[in-house]
Amino acid sequence: MDGFVWKRMIRRPWLSLLGLLISALLCVLLCTLSGYLDGEKTRLSDVRNSYDILCVVSDIRGTKTDGLGMSHIYSDFLLDKENGIGAFVRDARLTKVFSYRLDGGAGQMIGVSGETSAEVLDSRLGGEFETDEEGFFLSEEYLCLMPQNLYPQYAGQTVTVEVTDTAGASPLNPNGGTGKAEFRVAGWYRGTGTEIYIPYPASQRLGFLLAGLSTTDSAAFLLADNSRLDELSAAAQPMLMPVNPGEAAPKGLYALTIHDEQYHATLTAMEQNIRRLQYLLPLIALLSLGAGFLVGVLATRGEARTYALMRTVGLTRGKLFCTVLLQQMLLPVLASGAAAVILRQPLPAAGFLLCLAVGCALAIGRSVRIAPSAILRSQE
Repeated sequence: MDGFVWKRMIRRPWLSLLGLLISALLCVLLCTLSGYLDGEKTRLSDVRNSYDILCVVSDIRGTKTDGLGMSHIYSDFLLDKENGIGAFVRDARLTKVFSYRLDGGAGQMIGVSGETSAEVLDSRLGGEFETDEEGFFLSEEYLCLMPQNLYPQYAGQTVTVEVTDTAGASPLNPNGGTGKAEFRVAGWYRGTGTEIYIPYPASQRLGFLLAGLSTTDSAAFLLADNSRLDELSAAAQPMLMPVNPGEAAPKGLYALTIHDEQYHATLTAMEQNIRRLQYLLPLIALLSLGAGFLVGVLATRGEARTYALMRTVGLTRGKLFCTVLLQQMLLPVLASGAAAVILRQPLPAAGFLLCLAVGCALAIGRSVRIAPSAILRSQE
């Protein structure tokens, strides 16, 4: 019977070639789309898990994000994982600003909670810490980073700095809190400015020492888990409300702006693309089914007498069906196997073969179902 299969394939090479080409084209198309769909789903999952959603604290009107002078109650609320929203926070970016005087020079001394709190501190720009970098930003010690142009003058020294905390201004203390503190120069950052950076915890300690209270001038963070976006909005209220441009903006009232517009736009675009691909896959499966039926019809057309003679010499209907189906599926199996190996998509290739085989079997079954005596009588 194997010899019969090969003889029939050789005798009708155009049909074998047609089946091979159709199979290769549809199988490659199905495997490629399936691989692209898997990739899009992976990228969608990555976006949901790792997209940076920036959340920024501002005044209630949303017009001011610096110089807020927020009480430590708000910074504690941002960082507290049990009684605040700390569980939603990743990469907190808190700053506290003082003015300073040092050896006749002056500028701003800025408390920062991490390198992302100020662009010039980005480690990719260069710089050097004499202490552990992560430990520097968490320290309550009076440490400081000098700009690169000032660092050689003060490297390794402890300097006495006159510091003023203007956030501490009040009717009883209109000029704010001013005092002197000793800072150990712990490194430098690339630049030629006058800003000196100190650890955020140290800035809170210094603010309390100078003005009797600890304040924060700006606060932002990245959302730790994007799937909890709605939870964050609910948990932040009423301490941090949504922006209200019509509010009179009384002091001590702050808002939280969640910059998630691009995040949602990206998700929507990717989800729409995935849905389109998911609609295409069943269409290609139907095309594969139709292609199998077409190949089966072409293979059995004009072969009724041959099948009748084969039945009369003892070949059962089942064996005849399997023989003809094997003849039509042999080359598609080889083509699909090659596509599955090259594109690394065995399941789509197997699905294609199943659809092709079902379509081909429907056409072949219709031809071999007729009784041989009826066929021979009709052709006498």
